[in-house]
Amino acid sequence: MAYSAFSVSFLNIFVARDAGLFKKHGIDVELIQMAGPLPIAALASGEIDYLTGYTTGIVATGQGAPLKGIMISLRKPPFYLIAEPSIQRSSDLTGKRIGIDRIGSLQHLVARLLLKAKGADPEKAIFTQTGSVSNTVTSLGQGAVSAAILSGPHNVIMAQKGFRQIGAADELPMQFPTSGLVVSETKLRSDATRIKSVIRVMLDAAAFCRKERSWVVNYVKDRWKLEQKTADTVYDQWLSILTHDGKISVRDMQEYFDLAYSQKQIPAPINVAAVTDYSLLDQVLAGK
Repeated sequence: MAYSAFSVSFLNIFVARDAGLFKKHGIDVELIQMAGPLPIAALASGEIDYLTGYTTGIVATGQGAPLKGIMISLRKPPFYLIAEPSIQRSSDLTGKRIGIDRIGSLQHLVARLLLKAKGADPEKAIFTQTGSVSNTVTSLGQGAVSAAILSGPHNVIMAQKGFRQIGAADELPMQFPTSGLVVSETKLRSDATRIKSVIRVMLDAAAFCRKERSWVVNYVKDRWKLEQKTADTVYDQWLSILTHDGKISVRDMQEYFDLAYSQKQIPAPINVAAVTDYSLLDQVLAGK
């Protein structure tokens, strides 16, 4: 199972592994950190079985990748536009550098949408590709960029240091997927029983994260080396965007991807209904 970064975007997956939920369902999981286009090729070729970067997978289908999205963990990404203290509002970022993990990534899309939603022109910002979460944090801290897209816990930590939160993905009007499960069409046809077991793990992990607040907050605190108050805030922010049944409506997702394409933020249009298959998730939710 591939994930793109050591980020709270994938907290439920780390919890599922470390709280023994995969083992409970008889699954021996290997989590592999893979960024950029690598996991798409690995998934299509069968080198990995699941991609957890949902938007990455769906964008790739618009360019012909034989993949299907089958479950969504977060209805919006836990992304925050954090700026140096001198930046008062989004318009102050005109002509300034904004750090993101990768050009064309979900972070890039969110940054552009946030600027536009707040009345700034994303075409007049300079997006700088950092390659990783740690590089982005370092770039912002050292002044190499004036703002950056950060996820928890880094947004909370930087705010505590005096940096300013300009916007959050949760402010955007549409719902759009971030982490979840994407599989190859071949695997979907041939391995339904195992896929349903993995879906059960993900649903169990979501329920566990809601019920076992103290356990999860302490996990966040230990894994990211945080103070208690910071861990509490990171947990609360993350929990607020967790889906209840593993879904976002196809209509809502279509609205997001149509907007992203119309603003030239993704390279090809996407027919969300054609690349989304909730049938196995629906079976699991029905107790089958």
